[in-house]
Order: sequence, then C-alpha cells, then structure tokens
Amino acid sequence: MQRRLALILLASFATALAAPPEEDRKAILSMAGNFKVTFDFKETFPIAPGYTPLSKDYHEEAVEVVTLVEDTPERIALQHLLVVGKEGKSRVIKHWAQVWTWQDTRILDYAGSDGKEVWLRPEITAEHAKGQWSELVTSVDDTPRYESLGRWTHEFGESYWTSEPTRRPLPRREYEVRDDYDYLMMNTRYSLTQTGWAHSQDSRKVVDRGGKKYTLSRETGLNQYSRTDDPLAVQAIDWWKENATVWNSIRNFWIDAGQQPGPTFSFELKKDGMTLKKKFDELEKAKPAPEAVTEALTPYLSVSR
Repeated sequence: MQRRLALILLASFATALAAPPEEDRKAILSMAGNFKVTFDFKETFPIAPGYTPLSKDYHEEAVEVVTLVEDTPERIALQHLLVVGKEGKSRVIKHWAQVWTWQDTRILDYAGSDGKEVWLRPEITAEHAKGQWSELVTSVDDTPRYESLGRWTHEFGESYWTSEPTRRPLPRREYEVRDDYDYLMMNTRYSLTQTGWAHSQDSRKVVDRGGKKYTLSRETGLNQYSRTDDPLAVQAIDWWKENATVWNSIRNFWIDAGQQPGPTFSFELKKDGMTLKKKFDELEKAKPAPEAVTEALTPYLSVSR
C-alpha cells in the first residue's frame, strides 16, 4: 500500500514538473486584446562585399485585434486580425497567427531557396525541448511560415520570450519588391509592456543558392502593440464571429499536416487548375465542416520522401 502511494505521489510530482509554468501561460494569454500597432523595419548595414542596402525604412500603423482561438494546458493559439483604412472606409485583413506549444519536439525549419517553399522537420529531443515553448507563425492563409523554440523569462519585473535562431521566408514587404536573397535568419523577442507588448526582431538576410551561402545585410524590426478602445476593432471582432469556424478548421489542418512524419514539409500553390488562394476563398465562402476542409486541402500537400 505504501509503495503504491509513493508511486502515485511520484507520478503526480512528475506531472506537475512537466506542466507549463502558469507565469508562461499568463504571459502568452496577455498578448490577446485590441491594439494600435506600429510596424517598423530598417536594413541597418551591409555585410556582403559591394552590397548597398536596398530596402527603404518601413513604417506602418494599424488597428489589430488579437483573439484567443485555442487554450489548452499545452497549446495556446492567437489569431491576429488587421483593420486598415479609416472608419467608414476600413476593411478587415485576416493576418498572422501564433500557435504556442509546450515542450514541442516537432518543429518546422524553413529551408526554401530559389523560390522553392520547403520546411525541414529536424529531430528535437525531449531534453532539448524541456522548459521551452515553440511558436509557430502562420501566413494569412494559415499555411506555416516559420517556427522556433524559445524560453519565457520572468525577472526584474519583466516577462519576455526569446527564440532560438530561426529561418523564415521573405515577408510581403520584401518579396513584392526584391528577390536577391532567400530567407531571414532571425532572433525574436516578445516583451510584455505596461501598455501591451513589443515584438522585436534581429535578422540576417541570407542568400542560399548555386551552392553558395552568405549574408547580404542585417535588419532590425520593432512592432509595438498598445491597447486601444478604437471602434475599428469591432469590425474585426464581427468578421471573426462570422468566419471563425472555417478558419479554425483550416489552421488545424495545416498544424496537423506539419506534424506528420517525414524529413520535409511542403505544399503546392496550384493543383488541377485550382490555385490554393482560390481554394481558400471558396472554403471561406462555403464554410464547410472540418472533414470537408481536410478533403479540399489534402491534394495540395507534397508527399515527404
């Protein structure tokens, strides 16, 4: 009897140790809300010989609603909804999502080059993942963009999460105007502030083609989220109420696809004459059941070898 009780207590203790710290969960959950956001990016200095920085300083402002779409003990998902334009002439853009997973051993490592979108599935040991959260960042259509492990730190009155170095594809502000590098190698930090939170990025612009790999330049980014009662936020909240079910199904499809076995993950942008973008538009309009979403999107997956 005593031995059985000891085993039960030991199992309970191990479970408690494995559970994510409540401070971590509270920090992630506090990133939800309605915000005024400023986006600032600057190509700071060249690295490659003869390279002259091409990107202009980037600055944008918007209202962004960050809504909690999944909250389980070991996974939290936050959906971002952007409202652009002025009241009466504004529109909602489904923006990126953050999917946080505790002690995740299945990470997607972006490895695209020469226009090919592909992610590696490196083996992450349980020991390496211990005490860390992965953050999967999705595109506006919920396809994966990049993912990394990192650790929340709570000290000196500050809570912040710092990522491991992470490869990520070019953002829209870059790939629409240039194609002379292949990915960003980035370190990310999320810091909670008195008015909301800040998303800072320190990146290298990396060329990886023709058997050569080198850094063009460095870039810094700072996105600041300040809580707001701007009435534009209501537009995003109403849009999400109407479209949440189908987009939750789409996001879960891509999360599950990324977790499948195999050394790589990739997908096709066009299948049987139908672009993936058009397929998303159809799904959003029809709002089918999750099973139908899976059936519609599965053909776009590339088989991992």
